[in-house]
Amino acid sequence: MNRVDLNQTILSSLNSGDEQSSDDEIKTLNSTAATDNADADIDTTLASIRYSPANIQTVYNELLLIRQRLSQENERLKIKSDLLNQWEQRMRETIEHGWQAHKDKFDSELNVYKEKLNNVTKDFKRTNDSLQLLREQNSELKRNYNDLRETNDKLVEKTKQTEKRAENLIRLNQISEQKIKELEKTIEINKKFLLNNPNEECRKSTENIHSSRTTSITDQSNEHHSSTTSLTTISKSPSIASPDSMIFLFNWLSDITQTTVSEWPNTSSITPDTNERYSKLLTILADQSSFCLNKNHSNLIISYLKLVYFSLITIECPITSGQTRHLYSCSYRRLCEQILKCDKNQERPHLFDDNEPLIRLYACLIVLLTCNKIIDLITSYNQLRLDLNSKPFIDLFVTNYGIIALYRWLKPPSHHKRLIFDTIDLLLLLCTDSKSLRPFLKQLSNETWFHLFYQLAQQCNDGLGSSTNLSNIHLPLTPTFDLKTMEKLGILFEKLSELTENRRLFSKYNFLYIFKEWKQKFVNDSPFLVLNMKSTLLNLEQ
Repeated sequence: MNRVDLNQTILSSLNSGDEQSSDDEIKTLNSTAATDNADADIDTTLASIRYSPANIQTVYNELLLIRQRLSQENERLKIKSDLLNQWEQRMRETIEHGWQAHKDKFDSELNVYKEKLNNVTKDFKRTNDSLQLLREQNSELKRNYNDLRETNDKLVEKTKQTEKRAENLIRLNQISEQKIKELEKTIEINKKFLLNNPNEECRKSTENIHSSRTTSITDQSNEHHSSTTSLTTISKSPSIASPDSMIFLFNWLSDITQTTVSEWPNTSSITPDTNERYSKLLTILADQSSFCLNKNHSNLIISYLKLVYFSLITIECPITSGQTRHLYSCSYRRLCEQILKCDKNQERPHLFDDNEPLIRLYACLIVLLTCNKIIDLITSYNQLRLDLNSKPFIDLFVTNYGIIALYRWLKPPSHHKRLIFDTIDLLLLLCTDSKSLRPFLKQLSNETWFHLFYQLAQQCNDGLGSSTNLSNIHLPLTPTFDLKTMEKLGILFEKLSELTENRRLFSKYNFLYIFKEWKQKFVNDSPFLVLNMKSTLLNLEQ
């Protein structure tokens, strides 16, 4: 029975195709045989069947057969193992070949991309160099353009002055020709009378001269007054000159004064004798104010106000204004009263409501230079703020050096908060983009204005508790500035920093430190101010 079980086990192992080695199977068979022998021993102790030589030989033969089969199976497995090794070698070679091919392809593509990147980098460098060269050329062209524009502006201004002088000369020539014709007519009449009545030569000539003088005086007086003015009013008139003559005279003096004002605030050409002459001129102009401000002669009003204004700003220079202003107080008061005079049933001065913008401009600026009443000054500021919303009025303001009138209410000891804020608002309106922006910035580009701006910046630091408080000892009444006012000043500083010639002035008055401090201090409170400070520092290359 045990033999049958052993044979079945061997056959089942062969049929199942077990891939174990023959040595392992032999060991298994030996262990099985040993177990069977153990059972047989146990069984022999009881009642076991005795083994015969025939049975042993049969088992041995079967074992030999099994050994042969196992050897065959071992050979088959070795062949299969060799085939597997060959397949593995082929797969390894295929993988290595494919990986090497992919690597070569990747390396070639990488080299192509590197070459393209190098070409793009070279193109970028060339483009950057070209762009830098174009920027330099553009900057040079801008400088040339600005120089040409300044030269053109000067030539245009001189052309306008020449045209005005030519017009005045033409008018004067026409007036002279008219007077010559009148004199010729008078001479002819006298000759006729002399021929008709030679005996009464002296009497007739005297009467003709008297009549001609009376006629000329009456005609000139009628030109200055309306048709309803009586003869008594004409005789009391402070002037007997014709309006055309006065317009010519006023324009001529204004052109001379304007040439001096164009160099403001340099006072080298303004001597004490010149100040004395202008003081006498202001006294004469104040006496003629009621006559020249007649609404029926707009050209005369413009010429008169222009001469008054340029005479005032000539006297109101930064050095002499505080020393000599009290000498002209009477003339200032009379001029201011005449300009602020209101018509019947009106609350505003009639000059502020005039249709001619030059009349409104000169009237407001003269009030700023002569008046000390806050209400009248605020009225003038409001009128200027309304008119400065139009670009043509901005051009008139800049051409006539209106910022000189604003200087009075920004410089110390002016500490009225409302007037300072109104003045800063007007300066901000003048910073709008227009053809007059650069001339306006040029007028501010001097040490007088930059010193004033430095004082305003120090007042901002004092009001906000800055650590760089350098002026709180001698400016105890200085008004504090809020962030909105500082933002307006920041816009003005940014515009001024666009001019390269202002870098020296910004550096001289230590504005760079102030701008950096504002940029760090107001990061959270005022991003707009910080942005302006960054732009200003960028313009100054800091």
